Amino acid sequence: MMHAHEALIQVRDGRDFPPPRQILNRVNPMDACRRVPTLGRSLAELVWHTDFWQQIWLARLEGNRARPITEDWFQPEPEAWEETRERFLDNLDRAVAIAESGQHRMKSDEIAERVLFQIAVHNAYHVGQWVQVKRALRNDPD
Repeated sequence: MMHAHEALIQVRDGRDFPPPRQILNRVNPMDACRRVPTLGRSLAELVWHTDFWQQIWLARLEGNRARPITEDWFQPEPEAWEETRERFLDNLDRAVAIAESGQHRMKSDEIAERVLFQIAVHNAYHVGQWVQVKRALRNDPD
């Protein structure tokens, strides 16, 4: 699982792009929940969605029942922004810890590594969106 661990570290620590903690730090809750019309989703909504899938994959890795995928896409209220952000960051740390320790409940290390790569790739994809949303928010006069 060394390769999945490295991929998750690169996403979490921002080796090729700013780390998620830095991207999400000091974002006003109202801005986090504001949708820029051309992008269709708010930062809070994208972070919630990214963590939603992280939770599903972590549940599988830990041998727990995953949430139904029909619960995907939720628009948090500004009051929930900090919790949404911290939950994502905590769950990313959990994924890194699983990859580092090799402790999982999957049928094989190969399957576990594939799931850990899903987390890394999905997170990297959405982290790029977060940066775009933040730029759009800065440039949006509303």
